Amino acid sequence: MRNFFLIFFVCSCVFIRIDDSVDLGHGYRYIQDAPQVIIYNTSPKSKATGKIIIPPVVKSYAFNDRYIIAKSQGVDENTGNSEGKPIYYWIIDKAKKGYSVPPLDSVAFYKVLKIKDIHLGF
Repeated sequence: MRNFFLIFFVCSCVFIRIDDSVDLGHGYRYIQDAPQVIIYNTSPKSKATGKIIIPPVVKSYAFNDRYIIAKSQGVDENTGNSEGKPIYYWIIDKAKKGYSVPPLDSVAFYKVLKIKDIHLGF
């Protein structure tokens, strides 16, 4: 009987899902599960749902009270493979609450960081 309860307890834990997203502030969250994205959370029930601001695959990010910067790599929609796909850079102004931002190439990204005096790095 004791073994039955032990097996039941261990098996039931397999179906428990925890929220392992990272709070980036002002409603923005990094979703660690594949595919890795940054969202603007719009649901009071779940922190891990919302509008995708930076599409997969987020490779690295940094943030402070005002900005989030991120580096992502495109993926093949059919295979999910990111090999050979372009790298994109992103700057999110958190004051614009959920506003979609365009991707930048590396030259434009570092230029904007300098112009806006954003002291964040990967």
